[in-house]
Amino acid sequence: MSGWDTTPAPAADGGFQADNSFKAVTGTKDGKDFRFAVENISRHADGEVGEAPHDGGCRNCGDPSHFGRDCPTKPDQGCFNCGEAGHMKSECTNERVEREFTGTCLACGLAGHRRAECSDAPAQTCNICKQLDHKASECTVSRMTAYIDSLNIEELPPDVAWKALEAADQDRDVDDIKRAILAYAKVVPNITFEEFEKVFRSSGFNTYIIAKQQAVADTHTIVQFQGVTDQEFVWSIQFSPDPRRKMSVGGWPATLEINLERLKKTGIAMDRMVPKCSNCEQLGHNSRGCPEEKREVQKNRISCANW
Repeated sequence: MSGWDTTPAPAADGGFQADNSFKAVTGTKDGKDFRFAVENISRHADGEVGEAPHDGGCRNCGDPSHFGRDCPTKPDQGCFNCGEAGHMKSECTNERVEREFTGTCLACGLAGHRRAECSDAPAQTCNICKQLDHKASECTVSRMTAYIDSLNIEELPPDVAWKALEAADQDRDVDDIKRAILAYAKVVPNITFEEFEKVFRSSGFNTYIIAKQQAVADTHTIVQFQGVTDQEFVWSIQFSPDPRRKMSVGGWPATLEINLERLKKTGIAMDRMVPKCSNCEQLGHNSRGCPEEKREVQKNRISCANW
């Protein structure tokens, strides 16, 4: 039998005791009390901090029997769409009524106008070319040029760029092959994916450019070397004309001839840099600037487990 004494020992006087009570005074130093700021005390506290203005319940009337959102006496601020009382904007079926803007501009900090109307707002920067005074949807710079520049690809003489591509092909390094292809396309901008693939085959390259049929999000686009958007196929660097896995068969060209034909309509998938509205699901604006009526979004409600 074990000789260990497993009988619990009684706590000594003055020993550690958990203190679960709430205190407004949290400590004292140099004769001064440390207290919780009034605004940091729960509006539904019902504790011993009775001096707090919101201690006891509803933030509107102070009644402890309900929350502010359910308050029967809260003021009706009116619908934010039409201005009438009795319903919310999400329930409004009336025509929109423009109201005077009384808020503060997010650009200059002055009251009375929105950022979109501010004459002192800083010029917006295009997400594609990084220039001022226009949006990405209005940009005329080639998407491919901007994409290559964003990768900080060095500008090399054509023969040097091609030797770098040959070296990357020998090493079978996919990332280096892609960068070398883009480096060559940067200095020979009229070259096409089809021409690359034809030279690869005639020169005995290990690399194959496969034109794959692949779905891309509507916020993205497929871009040719010349900057033409909305192409049909996405480029893929491979070391065999045939898929290595069964899951890759879908979207793969059946023959090299079909692949060459597809490469005429092939590009690189990239972000359009154009916003998509979460209200109407259209491109070109966000939900704040949507011209369509606000759609009701069904949200999951969380109920209290104590009810």
